[in-house]
Amino acid sequence: MSTEWRSRARLVVRVLAAVGFSFFAISAIAGTALTGLDAVDDAEARLMTLDARWIAIALGVWATSLIVQGFRWRALLAVEPRPSPWMMGQVLFGSNVLNLALPGPVGELAAAWYLRHRHGVPMLVGLAATLAGRLLALTVFGMLTLVLWPLVASDLPDALVRWVTPLALMVGLSVVPLLILGFQRDRVVALARAAVERLLSGERRERVLARILWWVRCFSAVGGVGWTRWAQAVGWCCANLAILSASTLCTLRAASIPADPLGTLFMQSFTAVVSVAGVLVPGGMGAVEVAVIGLFPTFAQGSTADAVFCAMVFRWVHLLTLLAGVPWMVWLVATLPGRAESLVPLLQGALDQESEAGPGAA
Repeated sequence: MSTEWRSRARLVVRVLAAVGFSFFAISAIAGTALTGLDAVDDAEARLMTLDARWIAIALGVWATSLIVQGFRWRALLAVEPRPSPWMMGQVLFGSNVLNLALPGPVGELAAAWYLRHRHGVPMLVGLAATLAGRLLALTVFGMLTLVLWPLVASDLPDALVRWVTPLALMVGLSVVPLLILGFQRDRVVALARAAVERLLSGERRERVLARILWWVRCFSAVGGVGWTRWAQAVGWCCANLAILSASTLCTLRAASIPADPLGTLFMQSFTAVVSVAGVLVPGGMGAVEVAVIGLFPTFAQGSTADAVFCAMVFRWVHLLTLLAGVPWMVWLVATLPGRAESLVPLLQGALDQESEAGPGAA
């Protein structure tokens, strides 16, 4: 076996280990919670009757969200001609799995490298489109949380409305800084530069200022796509939310738990923003599961034990989808320079070199 294939095999093992750990952790936590609720037997019975056909549909629907994200990524790509959105969705599928295997934003860097290597898209432009798309998605989901909450809350108990309303407001209003950054970027950058120059000095100040300049160059690479493209990206964000909600509804159907589509849409937009809080947790576990359990009455009918069971199965579906992306990860890594273990410094170095030359460098 060649060195390259051994390196790829180690990556696959790392992904399997990360997914296995996440499966074990979420199952153990859910089992402990169900034991405390005296509902282990009920959960086991529900698990035995779980409809595998609907789970398979949920997996397939969830996987299509990566294709939709490829369309969103392409909409914000400031180059012509643009690569196929179907291919970009495949790249995202592989890069998401790669993030499980290696530390840092290696998946995003790898995706940007692929576009440069195969389609001549500058890395800075590709990475900027990815980051801008994600920030836009958070903004759209936060605003939808505010819009949907009054519609969902009308049929809920007063006690639930009283404690969820502040959370919905916090989640929705958390996107305000993103809106300010989008519409007042130059002013925000000027304020950040002034604060850094006042608070820091010497080499540390230069490093922070260089990073600010890097972000300015990065988002400047998206600045020329025009409002039509931004509107398309917003549409793809909404389509992505609808697809993820459909996957959730299929999972609930598999568990024979009645669900409300509008409430599911609200829960999905809420947890999409909350998931940012779980970025530093392996597999992103914790924040989303707590939100799903707390919001369960807003989108489904059942007990607290049912909520815990659903949170566990939702995570299983997500992890199984990541496993399905392993072949795409191997395909993506095969196009990258060097061995997998040294990808981060190699890709970061290529990006820094391009950044110093300006966002138009190929």
